[in-house]
Amino acid sequence: MIKNLLQEGFVLKEKGHFKHAIEVFYKALELDNTSSELLLEIADTYYLMNSEERALNYIEQVLDKEPVHVPTLKLLKKIFIGRNALEEAEQTAKNIYCVTRSPDDLAEIFRLLNKQNKFNEIFEYNIETYNEKVYIEKAKAYYYKNKLTEASELLKQALAADENNQDALLLLGKILWSQNRKDECIPLLEKFQIDETNSDLLNFIGQVEGFMENYKTAVEYFTLAIKADRTNSEPYFNLANLYFKQGDSQLAKMNYNLALSLSPDNKNYHFALANLYYTEKHYKKALEELKGNFFEARLLKAVILYDTGYLALAQKELGKLESEQPENGLVKEYMARIKEDLQVN
Repeated sequence: MIKNLLQEGFVLKEKGHFKHAIEVFYKALELDNTSSELLLEIADTYYLMNSEERALNYIEQVLDKEPVHVPTLKLLKKIFIGRNALEEAEQTAKNIYCVTRSPDDLAEIFRLLNKQNKFNEIFEYNIETYNEKVYIEKAKAYYYKNKLTEASELLKQALAADENNQDALLLLGKILWSQNRKDECIPLLEKFQIDETNSDLLNFIGQVEGFMENYKTAVEYFTLAIKADRTNSEPYFNLANLYFKQGDSQLAKMNYNLALSLSPDNKNYHFALANLYYTEKHYKKALEELKGNFFEARLLKAVILYDTGYLALAQKELGKLESEQPENGLVKEYMARIKEDLQVN
């Protein structure tokens, strides 16, 4: 009897008839309130109905009886991820891996560690069994730490296992782009399967199309990337760069500011907007955007000081920059200009 009810409820749930499925599961529960399978089905159905508190109630009942019930732990992990409770999700993923020792479950731990920028913990794992998912997540950790050679080596192994793995191909593209090997990114376009829900993929394709000077196509991909994830600042920034390159300062400014609204501490975004203001001779606004203390920002500040007539201050700043990069062409050019101006005066 209970098996028949379970099967009936499962079929209803699969068809999306969640309320009717719950009713059937409750009938089964009257016959047996100890079945972990039944309690999990109720929890999962409530989860699908966006009733997480009720789902958690039944999850707790299962785990009270069976603390390492893997399917229930996996549902709990999903709830934690949905709530952005990443530490709790990470610990749950580790509990699952302790039971299964599955490479897929190890890759899930690495994915959650990457999301929390806990890259070094990934490197400390003593791994017995790899699969392409593990290779990719570990490669991502190396990529985020700017260890591009190590990331590339792992990606070779991932692509040897699955040459069309989309995550591996995208990460490979990002590495090539970071290494300024942009020509090598072009052949990857033929290997991508367009997924209009994948903001990172759409953004990367937009970058490559822009590099190929297919500006209209690039704008379309950046727009799709924004539609796929409005919290992703990168397509706004890349769209702004594209508009700036084409001479449309208004649209460039709008998208730089949208990028900054999502990533207010990103020094590259501030610098790009400062550079735009500089080209418009809005020097005060440009200086306000020069938040970082990195070389390019300090150089632009020195150039603005020169352009606004503060030759002594510009010379002082350029002297510091020259000691760091004595062969920098722009530094040498402005130092020569200042020397000539001071001699004239």
